[in-house]
Amino acid sequence: MEKMQELLTRKDQLTAAMRMMDRNASFETEEGRVYAQTLVKLVLIEMQIEFKQKEKIAHKNRSD
Repeated sequence: MEKMQELLTRKDQLTAAMRMMDRNASFETEEGRVYAQTLVKLVLIEMQIEFKQKEKIAHKNRSD
């Protein structure tokens, strides 16, 4: 898994790219497919970030 800083940087990059895309583009167009693929990547990165945060909290609770 990537480090947290790398994940946050990638999330920011994908979010910035998505702002420039047409979110109403049809999936039948290349732009629509690229938007959907980018959205999936963004969601996966957000899931990894959440997992790392929960893992950190769980580890902290075990140490207490």
